[in-house]
Amino acid sequence: MPSFDSARDRFRLGPAHLGVLGCLYDGKRVTSDLVAARDELREAGLVSDDDAVLPELAGLTGALAEPIVLVVIEITGAHGLTSHGAVIGNDACYTYETWPGETESEYVRTDLSTLVWSLARIVGLRDKEAKPPVAPVVTTKIGVMDAGFTALAELDSDDVVEAAERLRALFSEAGLADPELTVFTHLLLQLNGNWRMTVAWDNREGKGTDIRGIAVLDCGPLGYWVRELPAEPIGPGTVTPDSDLRLVYTDVRQVWELITDLLPDTADLPVPVER
Repeated sequence: MPSFDSARDRFRLGPAHLGVLGCLYDGKRVTSDLVAARDELREAGLVSDDDAVLPELAGLTGALAEPIVLVVIEITGAHGLTSHGAVIGNDACYTYETWPGETESEYVRTDLSTLVWSLARIVGLRDKEAKPPVAPVVTTKIGVMDAGFTALAELDSDDVVEAAERLRALFSEAGLADPELTVFTHLLLQLNGNWRMTVAWDNREGKGTDIRGIAVLDCGPLGYWVRELPAEPIGPGTVTPDSDLRLVYTDVRQVWELITDLLPDTADLPVPVER
């Protein structure tokens, strides 16, 4: 069910609720498939019986309807894929997060000056006190990494030694040799999850959309590894098992800078953003 926490200016909304708000923002009738979601918004007090949106929701509705910058974060972990991100409108900025297994997201109003902090928190960025390994760069193929994930999923036990031996044999057959062989084996064994962050906005020239992105593997005590190849952003169907894979060890400070560099400067945008 949708809800509103006035003390923290945050909303809990699902995709269907956003669809209702979009219809109301555009002055259109709510379509039949969204009637149930509209009724839920009414029950929560977010929309009146005559379809007037709660004033506190106006900032989020406007940002979603006419976004200047969109940030999309996909996090893959033990509980599957979850979607998060941020939406920047001309008058308001919101971040949103989704709990694994749920469809609704929590939208929280955020100052632009703290947006990088918010994005870093969403991806769980923190100092792991990791040190660069003997092989700070690992190069192989996407198919090799996928085969490693498949091998781990097919194990009948949680025996780490058995898992390491199986990965080493698999990667050795694929052409990896030490020290990259050992490092890559431990990266997959220690992997907490991986995330992709993509930022998009209409460019100032009005000739299309500018997109920037990064992909990062969180390998626990082994630190963060940026996937330089395939380079983000990647489109559907552009990556195959034969695509080159290059993972580069990256410390926390550098990951922070990469997140910061994803966001456009005011000069990049077609509409000035109030700060």
